[in-house]
Amino acid sequence: MKKINPVEKFLRSNPRIASIIYFSTLGYIGFNIYSDIILSESNNSSNSFFGTIIFFFFLYMTYIVIMIQKDNNDKKKNE
Repeated sequence: MKKINPVEKFLRSNPRIASIIYFSTLGYIGFNIYSDIILSESNNSSNSFFGTIIFFFFLYMTYIVIMIQKDNNDKKKNE
């Protein structure tokens, strides 16, 4: 059986919080793209270490949200 880390366990037990964090990081990435391309004003955080951490956190959140959806679909199929 797969051992779940505490962050993933918390987010699986609170899927609404996982969705809020997921869309917040997506909005942050979208704002950086908007400010870099449309406004022609580089937001320094998009090229910094912090921006890289946010991007990888977004990928991790994507993984968790996909697993939550998969679990929900499996529960519906078994009912």
